[in-house]
Amino acid sequence: MAQEESRSISENTKWGVQKRFQQGKAHVPTTYFLGYTEDEDGNIIIDEKQAKVVKRIYWEVLEGKGTPTIAKELMKDGIRTARNKKTWTSDSVYKILRNEKYKGDCLAQKTVTVDFLTHERVRNKEHQPQYYIRNHHPAIISEEDWEKVQEELNRRSKMFRDPDNKYNMAYSGAAPFSNKLFCGECGRPVTRRRLTTHCGEDSAPVKFTAWHCRVASKRDPNFKDCKCSYVWEEELERAFMKLLFDIKKGKAKLIEDVELSIEEASLTEEEDRRLNELGTQIDRITDKITAMAARSTGSNETIYEATMRHLIYEQEILQMEYDGLSENKKESEYLEENLKILIEVLENIKGPEEDFDPDILTKVIEKGIVYNKWRVEFQLKCGVSYEVDARRRPQRSKKAE
Repeated sequence: MAQEESRSISENTKWGVQKRFQQGKAHVPTTYFLGYTEDEDGNIIIDEKQAKVVKRIYWEVLEGKGTPTIAKELMKDGIRTARNKKTWTSDSVYKILRNEKYKGDCLAQKTVTVDFLTHERVRNKEHQPQYYIRNHHPAIISEEDWEKVQEELNRRSKMFRDPDNKYNMAYSGAAPFSNKLFCGECGRPVTRRRLTTHCGEDSAPVKFTAWHCRVASKRDPNFKDCKCSYVWEEELERAFMKLLFDIKKGKAKLIEDVELSIEEASLTEEEDRRLNELGTQIDRITDKITAMAARSTGSNETIYEATMRHLIYEQEILQMEYDGLSENKKESEYLEENLKILIEVLENIKGPEEDFDPDILTKVIEKGIVYNKWRVEFQLKCGVSYEVDARRRPQRSKKAE
């Protein structure tokens, strides 16, 4: 019964928090928020020195630079991240570009509590209403420039996904490269096909398996004008296995590149201590809530509800900071784990001509981008990318081209 009372209070507290969001009030931690800090009264203010970095990042995207290039140039110029680290990654730049807070707005309730006692939180996917608060704090980027950047990022993102999710099931599970390849010219999915070629003018036609952009192969009536060439499946497989051997030969460079990404995502000693402190504080508050619920007798109801509301609200604020640090820690752990998997795979690679192993592909490849002239970029799960040449050997006849 006491737990039900506490649950009811928890729901009322959530209602109170949502009411604050409706009134345009939301707590935004600035500890690791590039471009912002707090004044003596706890109000969000612009850190002018850091704001110059934010503006630079936005301007350079509008000038046509990609996030990997921006990250490299920031490191070259010795500019530190919000967490005072030397290493910038494409992902850290991308998150700044997608953050609505830089135009002064705030999207509240991106995560929600699903268990009032364990305080388990998940991403808010229609669990509770989200609140978009305009003019919540001073803007570093004008709304016009912010929207221009979003349009540019959306245009570029079509190079790496199926925006309409039309082809997600095509050849699903039927072949190792299914749902992993995208066209580097138009951004649409690259799918498996059976084609015909001739080895000589008088020879019989030969069928072969290839991977070709849906648009370039005239199989998508909604899109036109892509001329990306197809790649033979056997050459794609050969190029992938040779890539693994090449990576093995330069394993030290691989480890160095991945460790740069891990360093950016990893917590500093101070952040790790803070994460543990937050976990302890959240557990302590949860214990208090549980104990209060168990001892509740129904008397002094007003004091009980006020205390419970205060505890739950305090728990919400601490959890927001905890989630941010925890997400970075999980990202670094993901990269580390996938680096270990790749190194284990490399140990069994003996030469450049090994037979293709689909299980290895599944373990190490995030996605592949197929460009013209048989160039393919493999993006690995450990956070690095490599380009390979998957042209046919020996060269196909002109008719087959």
